[in-house]
Amino acid sequence: MASLRRFRLPASPIENSVEGRAFVFSGFAVAVLAVVLYGDDYIVPAIGVAATAVGHVVSYRERAQKRGTRRQVLLAGLVFASLAYFIADSVGGLFGGVLPQANFAILLVAITSFDLKTRRNCYSSFWISLAILYLAAVYAWDYPFGILLALWAICLAGFWAASHLRRMEARVAVPIKAVAIALAGALAIGVVAFILIPQPNLEPSGPVLVSLPNYVGFKGELENPALPLIQLSGDPSGSTNSVDLHFRGRLGDAPVMYVRTGAPAYWRGLVFDTYRRGVWTASLQGFSTVQPYVPPHLLPPAPPDNNGTFVQVFRVVRPLPGVITAAYPIQSLYAPVSSLREDPYGTFRTPDLLRPGQTYSVVSYLPNITADVLRQDPYVFNPPDETAAYMDKGNLSPQAQALAAQVTKGHDGNEYDLVMALTTYLQQNYQYTQQLGHVPGGRDPVDWFLFDAKKGYCEQFATAEVLMLRSLRIPARLATGYSTGEYNPVLDQSIVRERDAHAWVEVYFANHGWVPVDPSPGYPSLAATQFPSHWAAAGIARLIPHLTISAPMAALGSLGALAVIPIAVAVGVLVTLAWAWMRRRRRTVVAIRAAPGESELLRLYERLQRNLGRRRAPPETPLEYLLHAPLANPVPEGERGILEEVTQAVNEGAYAGRWPDRERLHELSKRL
Repeated sequence: MASLRRFRLPASPIENSVEGRAFVFSGFAVAVLAVVLYGDDYIVPAIGVAATAVGHVVSYRERAQKRGTRRQVLLAGLVFASLAYFIADSVGGLFGGVLPQANFAILLVAITSFDLKTRRNCYSSFWISLAILYLAAVYAWDYPFGILLALWAICLAGFWAASHLRRMEARVAVPIKAVAIALAGALAIGVVAFILIPQPNLEPSGPVLVSLPNYVGFKGELENPALPLIQLSGDPSGSTNSVDLHFRGRLGDAPVMYVRTGAPAYWRGLVFDTYRRGVWTASLQGFSTVQPYVPPHLLPPAPPDNNGTFVQVFRVVRPLPGVITAAYPIQSLYAPVSSLREDPYGTFRTPDLLRPGQTYSVVSYLPNITADVLRQDPYVFNPPDETAAYMDKGNLSPQAQALAAQVTKGHDGNEYDLVMALTTYLQQNYQYTQQLGHVPGGRDPVDWFLFDAKKGYCEQFATAEVLMLRSLRIPARLATGYSTGEYNPVLDQSIVRERDAHAWVEVYFANHGWVPVDPSPGYPSLAATQFPSHWAAAGIARLIPHLTISAPMAALGSLGALAVIPIAVAVGVLVTLAWAWMRRRRRTVVAIRAAPGESELLRLYERLQRNLGRRRAPPETPLEYLLHAPLANPVPEGERGILEEVTQAVNEGAYAGRWPDRERLHELSKRL
């Protein structure tokens, strides 16, 4: 029994502060407000707030009463009923399916509010409200959410202060003038920051929803909403999808999706490998059906040289074809659909359109792709996966083939330099435009682009490079999707618009697979995903979770559970050294600030108390200690005189500021 008591938490005091309970309720109300604003849900939040208010009143009135068995059974039953609601709402969407996790947490707070007796219970309610706030934060896409977070933090600080003041029987009050000045200063700083920090210039077109599973299955066809670059039709395998260079749709400014990510990237969708008479198609047919959550073991292994992974959350704001666009290579993904289909190029498709409000999440690898790394890759003259289409230069004219050979002459020392020579040539000698018009009848789009117009849009730049690389025996293919979009490093968010629809080149390197290369002017030649370095501290913070494990860490990992021991020892040593340094520094500061002779006299006083075997109690004055010390232990006659002199010196120094000089202290210490 004694061993069990050792692990039992100490009793928490009954919370008697009305103000503290008001702060607990206010923190919960702030979290519920976030759910209402960002989840477009009203019924359960309204019921939860009303029930919680009643529960706080009941639990405060009965705070000193013993918990009854019947009430505990009733509350437990309500908790299980809330859990059943959560399961029904999450799986079947019976109650609207809007933020079911947050609704479950709201109901949990409402139920437990009838039993908030102790301070620990109140803190538990606070932590649940923090979880509610987090669920809303996942889908908060603007700055005002920071106001809600600040309000919740104020409520937490207010509860802490109110509960402690109540314990000390002090009145809960704040200096109105000081608080007003602080709030005005914070507001001014916030306004200045709001003006200086870049803002998204577009409001979301609809409520942010948590997507629940869509049980629409594949019907053998794909619906075809407007998509600027790609023409979709019929077969869900993607074999009849195409990109026609003879014309393209207009690209407007309307947003198509928002992407929450710490690393802006190219959002790849469909891939094409066969070019005939100005039209790109995909030669590889077939697909495999997978579950809506695709774990890492069902996807290709991690690149051998990578900097970790990063997460993207996509929110669709207009109807889009059922194609999962994401940064590649993918480590895992989840889409709220009944199932997914993966084509031979690694692209995933959904059974139905992606509709406004839907979200899906993807975890992607961050390949370590740099010029120095790629220069070490050997040439690849055989197509990967034995796909002959990757080496097919189509109907590229002899004139275009001669241009490719001429541009890359002298740059064939390695594959990367050859690819970059051609990419740089296209970027520097041709003009990018989205106002080109149609290709003249009877003309090949690539030849017309290279030798006549000398300007074009991304599909023409990418097509010309793919075919010219193939003529140089470099495997390449066309990738389509969206460029990064308008990235905001403060919000970690990209606004992707119609005009961001993009096409680029994927070149095969022996040690790195398909590497994105972009020949369009104004875009990075090597389109590798990187963390933005907008501020030094933020850049370091983003990089820390993605650092590659070094050899020492790998050796520790091989120890299994025993690896905790050296880590714990290292942390303990660091904490001990930091504590010792802070303690020594504090003593030094105190000694510097103290008057001459003060610290030496107090140390002598401490030494006297140790010799007498009784220390002075905190509320006891030096004179009271002088009178009562002999009652506990007899004081030798010699030390009695020293105690009287030291007591007098302490009083004179503390109350009159007259501290003894060093000679006097040396004399007293010598006598002791």
